[in-house]
Amino acid sequence: MAVNALLSKKDKPHYPSLEARDNRIGKLFLLPAVIVLLIIVAYPVIYSIVMSFHRWRPTDLNRSFNGLANYIRVVTDARFPESIRNTFIYAIVGACFKVIIGMGLALMMNRKFVGRSLARVLLMLPWVIPVTASVTAWNWMFDGMYGIFNVLLLRLGVIDSYVNFLGQRGMALACVLIVGIWMGYPQMMMMILAGLQSIPTEMYEAAKVEGAGPITTFFKITLPSLANVMSMTIILSIIWTFNSFNVIWLMTRGGSGTHTMNTLAYEFSFVTMRYDLGAAMSVLILVFLAFFLFIYSVKQRED
Repeated sequence: MAVNALLSKKDKPHYPSLEARDNRIGKLFLLPAVIVLLIIVAYPVIYSIVMSFHRWRPTDLNRSFNGLANYIRVVTDARFPESIRNTFIYAIVGACFKVIIGMGLALMMNRKFVGRSLARVLLMLPWVIPVTASVTAWNWMFDGMYGIFNVLLLRLGVIDSYVNFLGQRGMALACVLIVGIWMGYPQMMMMILAGLQSIPTEMYEAAKVEGAGPITTFFKITLPSLANVMSMTIILSIIWTFNSFNVIWLMTRGGSGTHTMNTLAYEFSFVTMRYDLGAAMSVLILVFLAFFLFIYSVKQRED
């Protein structure tokens, strides 16, 4: 009996479950995307890491292994400490101001008033306008000879002579930071606005019945309800701003003390044609970004 049962069980065909078949089909559909990601993301990253440990110049075929020489050359460059400082200033300070401005505007846009839809569209323009067009306009406004800021400040009596905003250390970084904040606040505003609209209105109605004012309501209901959204927004903003390159390069080319790690990597690679130094700088940027991504992933798991 046992032998017959075993034989009958052995001869019975085995069909995969519906879930297993769906998983198999899903993997087949994901395969092209995985291949594309490996080609356009993984391969360049690995290639840059390999390049950073070699002597690699476009005019020199002697691409020999030189260990950590490229990294030593990068970290001993006189502009390297300043580029790290500027990167963190640009990323962290910029992210904080984007969130603060985005929070204020999101609170306004969450209220009902005439023309709210038009106001939302206008506030989103800095994020929608192409970067080149925005930077060109800001360069004209900051111009040291005929910029509108110089004209206004002269007529108001704030300054006595024209100021080269983008040519002075410290002031140039502040100007770049202002442009970065202006271009980035709309995205923060929309993310916070989405979080505000998810808060139940019953909570505000109950607070109003209890006699709570706007400030108490904001600190007791709005901020605690937006804690997860705010933390994720700040981390994402830091990552995006940390990775920013185009605004600074188009405005100052890294001059007047505005070099960040990204612009310095670009200058190493495509201005001085030292691909090996640019690759080493890119790997260092990757390490910093991996740290922020780790914080983001930990926070996402907690939420």
